[in-house]
Amino acid sequence: MGIIGSIRKHSWIAVALVGVAIVAFIFQDLSKNKTGMTDVGKVNGKALTIQHFNNLVDQEKDNYALMNQTRDIPNEVERQFRERVWQKYLYETVFGEQTSKLGMQVSAEEMNDMYTGLFIHPNLSQNPQFVDPATGQYNRQLMARLINEYGKWDTVQRMQWNELKKENKDSRMQRKYGNLLLGGFYMPKALSNRISEFSAEVADARFVALPFSLVNDSEVTLKEEDYKKYYEDHKAEFRIPEEYRELEYVAYPVNPTPADLAEIEKEVMKVWADFQTTASDEIPFFVGAESMRPYDSNYVKASTFTAPLDEQVAAAAPGTFIEPAIIGNDWTMGKVLSSAVRPDSVRISAIFVFNNKINEPRITTRSDEQARHLADSVLALVKGNHMPFEAAVEQFSDDPQKANNHGDMEWMLDGTFGFIDKELVNTPVGDCFLATRPDSIGYMIVKVTDRTPAVKKYRVALITRPIEPSQATREAVYNEAHKLASQYRDVKSLEEGARKANLSLRNAQVRNMDDRIAGITDVREIVQWAYNDNTVAGNLADKVYEKDNLYIVVGLKEIYKKGYATLDQVRPMIEQQVRLDKKAELLMARAEEAVKAAKDINSIALKLHTTVDTVSGISINDNHLGQYPMEVKVQAVIAATKKPGLLKPIKGASAVFVVNIDGKQKAEGFDPELARRQMQMRYANKGRQIFDVLMMNSEIEDYRAKIF
Repeated sequence: MGIIGSIRKHSWIAVALVGVAIVAFIFQDLSKNKTGMTDVGKVNGKALTIQHFNNLVDQEKDNYALMNQTRDIPNEVERQFRERVWQKYLYETVFGEQTSKLGMQVSAEEMNDMYTGLFIHPNLSQNPQFVDPATGQYNRQLMARLINEYGKWDTVQRMQWNELKKENKDSRMQRKYGNLLLGGFYMPKALSNRISEFSAEVADARFVALPFSLVNDSEVTLKEEDYKKYYEDHKAEFRIPEEYRELEYVAYPVNPTPADLAEIEKEVMKVWADFQTTASDEIPFFVGAESMRPYDSNYVKASTFTAPLDEQVAAAAPGTFIEPAIIGNDWTMGKVLSSAVRPDSVRISAIFVFNNKINEPRITTRSDEQARHLADSVLALVKGNHMPFEAAVEQFSDDPQKANNHGDMEWMLDGTFGFIDKELVNTPVGDCFLATRPDSIGYMIVKVTDRTPAVKKYRVALITRPIEPSQATREAVYNEAHKLASQYRDVKSLEEGARKANLSLRNAQVRNMDDRIAGITDVREIVQWAYNDNTVAGNLADKVYEKDNLYIVVGLKEIYKKGYATLDQVRPMIEQQVRLDKKAELLMARAEEAVKAAKDINSIALKLHTTVDTVSGISINDNHLGQYPMEVKVQAVIAATKKPGLLKPIKGASAVFVVNIDGKQKAEGFDPELARRQMQMRYANKGRQIFDVLMMNSEIEDYRAKIF
């Protein structure tokens, strides 16, 4: 079952991991929330407590541990868990409030219909795991059978299936809610007919255009009321859906100097000389002491290594040294210790025979001697073909999950064979062997049920030395950055100082849970500073941050709250358009004066010292107006005007126009039904923004940046 995990995990490991998770949770809870805060945030007044939030994150971690057989969770993955839990909470609260008010739900009948009925959910119908290869159609019988076998699934499969069910249910609820809203949009026939008539209006016209570029910038003076008017007229364009903060910073790269490179090479050559005289049994310890990466005793294919190391390994005989070379950002040297022909994966089944050292009386109280005797007897039974292995699993195995897995441990990757490595590689498919567990809790009878074809692999001792700046170089660059940070105390003075020193001043917009800016990773400390209650716009950080071989001097330039940006915040963005509007005012006055003084379009052109343009068959649908780009307002006025004649000046997007309509004709307009369908399509696309709109209209308080 691909959708619920194509490879079942080792149940006996999963049980142990769950136990570890419980202990970890108990101790972890004692150390959480050192900020003194009790909530992660609030949505429409409903608080999400830190304890509940952490419980949900821990569930994500436990699921990850079960699926990946490790509790070693990378920081980036854990950050994704926290973000996912928060987003789920937002969705369930904001969207749930709406559907609850309306009494909406997804019934059990609807859920069944998505799996085995007429309206199969795309998550299922588009999954090749559930398609009949003979017909190419979704296989409802297969799905029904899988659902009936739910009780036989292991923990990981059930977890994945339940997540899929919830995803499908949420998706169906979104669709129902969206369809309900979209059903409220309707275009009356009278309106669609008017649109059709309007689009059929075609005109022949002459016009005079006064491009805004005719007015020099020095001819207009921008006043505060000009900015305010433009801001109020276009305020909807400045809506901010989610709070963010604007940073300005100078980043000092820390690169090795020529002297550093020479010293690194000298050290590498000394290690190379010692490496070649190191005894074979001492090599693992030598690598551990001298290499950036630990010694790896696994056999791997030559193609695993980065070029040109891959070809060097493949061509080398055991005992061959590989000379130092720069590969990427490291010096690399190595020795091919041995080679072997090994499979990439082996599939096994196992019978577990535990002794009383497992400290679990519910499983067994037998002594180690009794356990060994039983294990030898079971091995003799299955090797002598006196009992099928699967039957021996059912009768003798102490695995608590044997009813589900029937002894099948699934595929194991080469490099994870552990204490049974030699036996797994050498035992033929179908044969069995006995293994003593290194933890002294008992024995395993292992059957090799399948393996991939064996390929040539190599055990290589690699030594890598990073090419990085020396401590002296780091200190020199840090001092330079610190000097800048101490010389200027606010963003404005930093900007001036950076310009004077010819330093590159960078800009970044960050949300409260961002952890990188412009390719710089792990900047949580900077983001937390920017979102601290004591940090105000204009502040410089009182420390120099070290991230990704950079020293960073950073300031908080601006805080953009959810809602609408202020006039001061958008002033630089709107200044050019405000200036164009002032130019348009001057040109409109000139055009109006010319229209009053002249009687026809040619006289107006002479008055304005310009020429007349002629257009034929112009309509509101055309993507240009003569030599000018599409002028929606001008073309709409032409289409709406019933009679030929001279029109009042019109302010367009790029010029002021004086138009004389010479004649009008009727062309074939839009199909009214097509107009209605296009409107429905436009609003259907807007349906995808429903949740964003609900979020914008919700009261959301997010405290995560102060905690994580």
